[in-house]
Amino acid sequence: MTVITKLKCRGFKSFAKNVEVNFLPGFNCVMGPNGFGKSNVIDAICFVLGKSSAKGLRAEKSANLIYNGGKKGKGASEAEVSIYFDNSKKIFPYDEKEVKFTRIVKKTGNSKYMINGKTLTRQQTVDVLRAAKIDPDGHNIVLQGDVIRFMDMKSNDRREIIEDIAGISVFEEKKNKAMNELNKVQERLNEAEIILTEREKTLKDLKKDRDQALEYKNLEKNVERNKATKINLILKDKKESLDGVEKKFVEHEENIKKIQESIDSLRKDIQEKKNEISAINEELNEKGDKKQRELASEIEKLKTEIIQDSSRKDVVDNELRKLKERKKSLESSLKEHGKKVKDLQNNKERIRKENLSLKGNEEKLKSKIDNYKQKHGIIEKDDISMSIEALDQQIEDMQRKTLESEEDKQQLVRKIDRLEYELETIEKDIDKINTLKKEDADKINKLRSNRNEFKEITKLLSNSLNESAVFSTQLSSARTKLMDSNESLARLKTQSIRIREMSAGDVAVKKILSMNIPGVFGTVGELGQVSKDYALALEVAAGPRMRSLVVSNDQVAAKCINILKESRSGVVTFLPLNKLKERKISEEEKRMAKSNGAHGLAIDLVKYDAKFRNVFKYVFSGTVVVSDLAVARQLGVGRGRMISMAGDLVEVSGAMVGGYRRKSGGLGFQQKEVNQDMSGLEKDIARLQNTVSMLEGKKTENEEIIVRVRERKAVLEAEIKAAEVKIGSGGDIKELNSIKKELKIEIKELSVGLKDLEKENKIKGSELIKLKGQRQKEMSKLSKLNSSEINKSLESFEEAKQKLKEQWIKNDSEFNSIDKEIALYDNENNKTIQILRDGEKEFDEFSLELKGLIEDLTGNKDILKIKEVNQRKFYAVYNSLFNKRAQCEKFIIKKDTDVIRSEERVRSVEGKRNEYSIKKAILSGEVEGLEKEFEQYKEVQLRRGMNLGDLEIEIRDFENMLRKLGNVNLRSLEIYDKVYEEYKGLIEKFDKLKLEKEDVLKLMFEIESRKQETFMKTFNLLERNFKEIFASLSTKGDAELVIENPENLFEGGIDIRVRLASNKYIDVKGLSGGEKTLVAVAFLFAVQEFEPSWFYLLDEIDAALDKKNSELLSKLIAKYSTGAQYIVITHNDAIISESETLYGVTMQDGVSKVMSMRVK
Repeated sequence: MTVITKLKCRGFKSFAKNVEVNFLPGFNCVMGPNGFGKSNVIDAICFVLGKSSAKGLRAEKSANLIYNGGKKGKGASEAEVSIYFDNSKKIFPYDEKEVKFTRIVKKTGNSKYMINGKTLTRQQTVDVLRAAKIDPDGHNIVLQGDVIRFMDMKSNDRREIIEDIAGISVFEEKKNKAMNELNKVQERLNEAEIILTEREKTLKDLKKDRDQALEYKNLEKNVERNKATKINLILKDKKESLDGVEKKFVEHEENIKKIQESIDSLRKDIQEKKNEISAINEELNEKGDKKQRELASEIEKLKTEIIQDSSRKDVVDNELRKLKERKKSLESSLKEHGKKVKDLQNNKERIRKENLSLKGNEEKLKSKIDNYKQKHGIIEKDDISMSIEALDQQIEDMQRKTLESEEDKQQLVRKIDRLEYELETIEKDIDKINTLKKEDADKINKLRSNRNEFKEITKLLSNSLNESAVFSTQLSSARTKLMDSNESLARLKTQSIRIREMSAGDVAVKKILSMNIPGVFGTVGELGQVSKDYALALEVAAGPRMRSLVVSNDQVAAKCINILKESRSGVVTFLPLNKLKERKISEEEKRMAKSNGAHGLAIDLVKYDAKFRNVFKYVFSGTVVVSDLAVARQLGVGRGRMISMAGDLVEVSGAMVGGYRRKSGGLGFQQKEVNQDMSGLEKDIARLQNTVSMLEGKKTENEEIIVRVRERKAVLEAEIKAAEVKIGSGGDIKELNSIKKELKIEIKELSVGLKDLEKENKIKGSELIKLKGQRQKEMSKLSKLNSSEINKSLESFEEAKQKLKEQWIKNDSEFNSIDKEIALYDNENNKTIQILRDGEKEFDEFSLELKGLIEDLTGNKDILKIKEVNQRKFYAVYNSLFNKRAQCEKFIIKKDTDVIRSEERVRSVEGKRNEYSIKKAILSGEVEGLEKEFEQYKEVQLRRGMNLGDLEIEIRDFENMLRKLGNVNLRSLEIYDKVYEEYKGLIEKFDKLKLEKEDVLKLMFEIESRKQETFMKTFNLLERNFKEIFASLSTKGDAELVIENPENLFEGGIDIRVRLASNKYIDVKGLSGGEKTLVAVAFLFAVQEFEPSWFYLLDEIDAALDKKNSELLSKLIAKYSTGAQYIVITHNDAIISESETLYGVTMQDGVSKVMSMRVK
């Protein structure tokens, strides 16, 4: 139990200054003259307890509750009221023994609530009070006029009071909550049903996309497997080829090594013999003269030239022999082809003659058929047949046109019916929209907004799909260009590798380059780039120096030389940058370079790094590149070093080196064009890769947009349909009226077209009947002329004629085939003839070279004989020494010949090895490319027992099938599964909602049953208390509470009937003011019996009572004050005399004061 212990007011109504009222348990009475502010005490308590209505506190607005200053005083800025409750029983959720509630109102009307000095919201304050069963609008607070209002209230309002007392509001809340839940469940059921329908449709649409995507994925997988298998097969084949090439390469390397060892051994033996010759020459030098030594040198030089020319003659003879054999083989092939062509032409002539014969036979047969028809009168029959055929064709055309017109007519009728139905639907929608209430306006606006968005989304989807097609086309084109560029780059890389292989062909050079020694930059050929036009000239001009190795300093050169010695790999010329001296080009050489026919200095035609300038000056010196030897001669032989474009060299000494040179393809220097093309292709490939990457990114982004737009479109469709179900399919009445107008115009136009078609069909029907009549007449004529025997003979002629036609067609096809075959052989023969011409030209060149070699050999041998005669004369003097030297020279010549042959063998083997090296490089590149390409197929299962041809056919077929599928939405696989799961979830949710609906209905039934039961229980107890209390207050009669509608309690109200002196019950409206007060007080205390409160506030409830009834009321209050705190506002002596504590309210200058006095 709790009671009000204290009330403090400041600036509230007439309480201008701080006023403190200490209340005690039991019967408290507040008295004072009218207008002094005693009722303001009750208003203050109601105010601080959170009463929200200012009118309930006898004020127009909250700001009027603040003290206004009266006539002379100053108004307060705010009103503050605090009430204290006893909390010794822990009624409130606070530890303090006394709880203080405060409310402050500002002039703005805003209120501030506090509990124990802590600011809270009104709701929080009310919640704390409710927890202690204190309500500012409760039945324990009776304000002025409430008694009269209770007696004058309607019977339904009294029923609601009893419902409130009985806690029916709880049931009503539960029922309303259940009803709301039922409405929500039903709404969700409706929405779920709409969404389910939409999802079913979406699933059907998505299933098509999913099936197509599955087919696409399956085809893509097959293509991927086939491509992986194809690459694997090619890779295996290439690896096998590479292994074979590597094996051959190693064999040739070993062979070269063996031959080189043999050459080294021979050179060692030659060097020993040369040392012996040197010793003999020294001895002869002492005994002989200088002229003899020159003679010996000339003889040795002649022998060397004879050996070299002999070796070259053998090579040329071998080449001429090969050319003869090749010519013989090609001529044999030409002869064979000619024979085949002749046979084909014979066949062609035979077919031509046969066709002429067939044509003659056909003419004869045709004449025979015509004669036979004329003999049996079938000509007329044919004319009739032709006439019938023509009529049949006309009838068929007319029937087709009639049917087409009829179909057009039916389509028009169907279209008009459909448009009329749409018009009727739109008119209904317009009527429905016109009858909609104002609250549906938001829904209509929302529907209109959704429809506009739906149009935009549909347009965006269409644009995105078009963009996707464009991206696919651009991507395909870019990928094709990228593939072509990669292939071109691979070819150029192969050519570059071949150039590097040739420029670094020497074993010793390769040895140094393969070791990657710091300070070794590469060969001169590798470090310079030249145009292909000058490649041959500059290669000859550079000579052996082209294969010299450029190093950073002499220390690196020495290190490399030691490595070559230790490995016995050979000899290399090294060019250390720190030791090479700059060779200055003379003014004479510069003038020659600018002359007519000169192309410039050789060093200026080479592109190189600036740090290698001294290297290339050393290699080329002041060499001038000229057009040909004629230009060199004009400029003056011996004036400077010159090289012609054909590779003819003119030395400063006057020596001229030249003749026929086999084109080496410019493999000495790096060709500038190759590097430029490679650089250009690499840039193109990078650009194309960026383009492909950009297009793939755009295509992916566009596909994501398409998926999002499709999802949004589906959502909008569902929302639009749901909205149309709720408010009708219209939405925008302006748009509907526009559509209605268009439909009417279209129906009118179609109706006119329908009438025109009907007229046209009538005309066609008349023409058709006429044609059928003519055909019937012709058929009658034909039936008279028909004879089965004549027809059989005629059919046999026609059959023979058909066979002739078939044979003609067969011959014609064979004739065309022979023409194609002859053209094929002619093409082959032309190619063979061109090869023969090239061979003859080459044969002539070799023959000319052979003739020159024979002449040189003959001349040199004659000169050698003369020189040897002279030498023999000298030998006679120094015979023993000469014999010994001759034997040494003979040995050297023999061994030199062996060395030359071995070197020829080395060059031959090196050539083959280089071919295998190129093949190896190409195959290695291809294998590397294939392995890189195969990486993406590592996880792919390969197919067994398939060959390349079958795989390529299948790949082509599968790719064609993929193209036919067109744009496939691969996201549909994921979306379908997602939507299907959502669909399953929706079905489960739908079933669950049905169960929820059943549960809610059951709950509502239970609530209604319990509500009636609780109400009757409360009513019976309340009525009993009411009767007893009324009897104690009134000696004249009794009173009772009556239910208006016992069958349905909550559709009627509660009446109060009173029986006083007579035996009849009368309505409360017929009672006096005092009697009404007694009835109201009896009801109030009956409620107290049923649901006691901690305290009661009664404001002048005794105003209408006489002294006797006031005494009865005061005793009743005194009785009940033992169990609750009563604060009564009165100026009735009978009430005052029964109270335990008195509070007097006085007023001075409009300011109220309160004084208290304990009576009992």
